[in-house]
Amino acid sequence: MSELPDLLSEAVSDEAIIDTVDIGGGDAIAVTPKRTYLYRSEGLLRDESIETFEHAVERLSVRTKRRKSSIKLETMEGEASFTVPSDISDSVVESMIEGILLTTGAITPDEELSALFRFSELTVIVTDRRLFEHVGNAVWDGDFETVQYADLTGLDFERGSVATQVVLETEDRRRRVKVPNEHAGTVRQRIQAAVLAFHDVASIEAFRAKHAESEQDKKENTHPAEGTGANTGGTEPSGTNGAGADDDRGSTDERNAVTTGRSLPADQDPSEAVYRRNAGTDTATDEDSKPQSTADSDGTITDRTGEIDALSEQVDTLSEHVDDLSEQVEQQTELIESQQDLLEQLVDELRRGR
Repeated sequence: MSELPDLLSEAVSDEAIIDTVDIGGGDAIAVTPKRTYLYRSEGLLRDESIETFEHAVERLSVRTKRRKSSIKLETMEGEASFTVPSDISDSVVESMIEGILLTTGAITPDEELSALFRFSELTVIVTDRRLFEHVGNAVWDGDFETVQYADLTGLDFERGSVATQVVLETEDRRRRVKVPNEHAGTVRQRIQAAVLAFHDVASIEAFRAKHAESEQDKKENTHPAEGTGANTGGTEPSGTNGAGADDDRGSTDERNAVTTGRSLPADQDPSEAVYRRNAGTDTATDEDSKPQSTADSDGTITDRTGEIDALSEQVDTLSEHVDDLSEQVEQQTELIESQQDLLEQLVDELRRGR
């Protein structure tokens, strides 16, 4: 909003404003680090008013419907809730989450919130120095995990048929966060940009190269130089202790391995590998020698193309009927929800006694 209503401006006073959201009908929301202000404009049955919701909460949850979303805040003393249009609920929740994280000390005042993603029971929050992950029915509560960008040793994105896994590696563990493929591009862009900016590199390849260099430096500093081991004689032990016999067996194994046409695992007997290869060849020969089945020479297979076409027409007709019914149901649902919103507004204003 370009300008706050006078009553809302007086309530906010000199607090820093994270965001203001116009929720329609002259109503508005102002979010500060410590609280959310809900402004209701003057109506036929009500005067303008202000409701305040503190951010020192234990739990934040959202219940979304087609037209309206209910935002609930829970504390040890009780709970409070309010409704906003569903199409702007994400903006309101994102601003409130930033205030809650600041108020509860989960992030520092100088930490910047880059993005907030909500996928069913998964919430992913990207800041300029860490990633938050929360899994549960609530959008937010105290049960969350974080990954510090300073601890990252690897970052990757593995795309699957339904979801993409964000792979975050640190020295002590590897964490995977699954996000739907339809949102994977945006999630990747935000996380990658935040990590690269934190490490002051231009690409993931540069980030990996930088980490590889630091790992190499650690190894050089912690390992002794080559050639300083216990065996300083410079020659391999030999004699009648069985080493020569092992060498002879090794030569024989190598010759056997060549006859198989492929390299062998260290724990596999070469003679067994030759047997398996020959057995596979014999099996293939036997299968090739078997006569393959052919179509019935009598022409008894009936052409069912006409029946398939008829069934396809029936399916298309049923699909059209289903689409028509779906449209009618959606129209009726929208009408019912619109009437419900009007009733809720009237009940709310009547409860206020105006």
